Parts: sequence; C-alpha cells; structure tokens
Amino acid sequence: MLSPNELVDQIAKQLDDNTICFVNKQDRSIEIIELDKLTTEEVTELTATYEAKSSKYIKVPPMPKQELLFAMQEFLGEVTDAEVEKELGKSLQRKNPTRNFLQIVNSRFDIKQHWRNFKHEKNVEFVGKQFIKDYNY
Repeated sequence: MLSPNELVDQIAKQLDDNTICFVNKQDRSIEIIELDKLTTEEVTELTATYEAKSSKYIKVPPMPKQELLFAMQEFLGEVTDAEVEKELGKSLQRKNPTRNFLQIVNSRFDIKQHWRNFKHEKNVEFVGKQFIKDYNY
C-alpha cells in the first residue's frame, strides 16, 4: 500500500498525462482514465461507473484550466531568459492561452523539462489540497 505522500506523487504524475484518477479508499490503488485515448462517451461511461461507487473511490480530475493558467503565469517568474519570459507572457494574453503556452514550451528544449517539473509540483499541491478539502483524507 502506498503512503499518502507516495499516493499524491503517483496521482500527480498521472495528471501530468491528462487523466482522471480514481483512488480506492481502502487499498489506495489507483484506477486511471486516459482522456486522450478514449472517446467522450467512453470517458463518461467509465467515470459514471466509478462515481456510482463514490463511497469506495476518491475522484481526482485534472487541474482546472484556471489553476493551470495561474501555474503558467507563476512559471514566468521561474524563467531566467528575458526573451523567453516575454514570449511566454505574450502567449498567455492571446486567444487559447494554454495551447499557445504549451506550444512554445514544447518547442523549447531549454525550458521544456523545467516546465514539466514545475507543473508536477503544482499537481502535487493540487492533489494534496483536494484530498484535504474534499475528502478529509
């Protein structure tokens, strides 16, 4: 059985890959729904199956878009290259800021891993807060 900290870390890693996680409250096993690999109907059906057993499972969805945008804005303070910071900042001011930001990050080898590490830390915080707030777990 995973410790609470290991559980939060494992879920955060899964959320980095655009998933919804359901955690079994008794044995702390993690069931994963991969949003990118399933149709909307399949996701809805699987989610409904786990939600019907809400006394047994804790649902952990991906970080909401607004929180992700805040994380992206906070990441600007982590970037040491003024040009890159300016480019990322402009991407967040245009239409589809998340997509624009991620396109720049994914095209820049020098900041791509730094962003992944930063986002993982934010996901760890998000999951930890959700467990405490929503589930008192």
